[in-house]
Amino acid sequence: MNGAIKSERETVYFILSAIFSGIIYLIAAISIIGIGIALAVFAVVLFMNAMMLGSIRGNGVRISEKQFPDVYARVTELSEQMGLKAVPDMFVIQSEGALNAFATRFFGRNMVVLYSEVFELARQEGQDELDFIIAHELSHIKRRHVWKNILVMPAQFIPFLAQAYSRSCEYTCDREAAYTIQNVTAAKRALTILGIGKLTANEVSEDAYLEQIHSESNGAVWLSEVLSTHPRLPKRIQSVGQFMSPETTPLYQPNNGKIALGAGLLLGGMFAAYIAVILTFSVGGAVFASFLPDDFFEISNPPLIEAVAEGDREAVQELIDEGADLEETDEFGSTALMFTTYYGDVEMTRLLLDAGADPNAEDEYDTVLTSAINNGSYDIALLLYEYGALPDYENEYGESGFSLLGVTNETNFVRELESMQ
Repeated sequence: MNGAIKSERETVYFILSAIFSGIIYLIAAISIIGIGIALAVFAVVLFMNAMMLGSIRGNGVRISEKQFPDVYARVTELSEQMGLKAVPDMFVIQSEGALNAFATRFFGRNMVVLYSEVFELARQEGQDELDFIIAHELSHIKRRHVWKNILVMPAQFIPFLAQAYSRSCEYTCDREAAYTIQNVTAAKRALTILGIGKLTANEVSEDAYLEQIHSESNGAVWLSEVLSTHPRLPKRIQSVGQFMSPETTPLYQPNNGKIALGAGLLLGGMFAAYIAVILTFSVGGAVFASFLPDDFFEISNPPLIEAVAEGDREAVQELIDEGADLEETDEFGSTALMFTTYYGDVEMTRLLLDAGADPNAEDEYDTVLTSAINNGSYDIALLLYEYGALPDYENEYGESGFSLLGVTNETNFVRELESMQ
């Protein structure tokens, strides 16, 4: 065995994540809005996690003394060997071919979830490989990685930091699992299975797979890893091998020069593409707009409606005197009288009603009366009633003056309007 179990960078990344998260928590603590946002985010995350785990506990198969007792006995033994105070709840769920497992907590109880493809290793002469995967997840629980990830959740907002911390935790748990089962071959084969599957893992050349650490060094591979919560599998296998038996494990290094060049070209290309998109939409949009009429984006309303909207009573009176059509509408079927209900202009309403505007006019949504009530213009609603608006006349949604005020006769209708002024 070579070196300590804990990844060299785990503590550093955790401290950096904790410092940043602490600053965010401090800002939230002294800000009412910040506290509200933090609590809301935490509640959403907690709810979504509870729903996911609730589904697993409700539908998955729980490993116990009565269900797969041989596996449960091994989990118990590994838990005791690793110093856990209690055996975590173990569940197996159908994985549709995916190979995975994870550790979590559910209302104060530690849980390990195994995907069925991984669990079947124990039924296909792969008990040691399954032991490694289980021990890996038990290590997450032992080292309180689940709690720590919740604690430093704000660090997710720093590019690459949270992922770097997660990857370092994976290295730690790989080493501890390999040390626990004392079978480096099974540990490396279990990680290989995650890459290629159970059937062909034994045919994989370990040396050729590890050589990909160097040969597959480019900007895209590097970026995909730094944005991931897990290290590349060849690097995990090499880490375990160097930890348990460095004399038999070849050591490959990434081609950092090639990575730097590729990452620079990749990020530069992405930035150039972003600028190109911005320029295309801004310049292209401006060119396109130059071919349109000056008033293309303007909404053109009849002059009487425009005058009402501007609150210009003199202009409204002039238009009435010139014989303007009082019932001319905009594109939604609203008359000038309807517009007075939007602005709560009682005198403008009276001016139009005196000129003969229809108090029972309606557009695609409302009658003039229901519009006045919906907009809180109760004095206008009463004025409309005095000029003949029908309080039982329904709009497109089946609402009337009666229904909106919760009355059934005109006496109560008037009384309600008067009380609201």
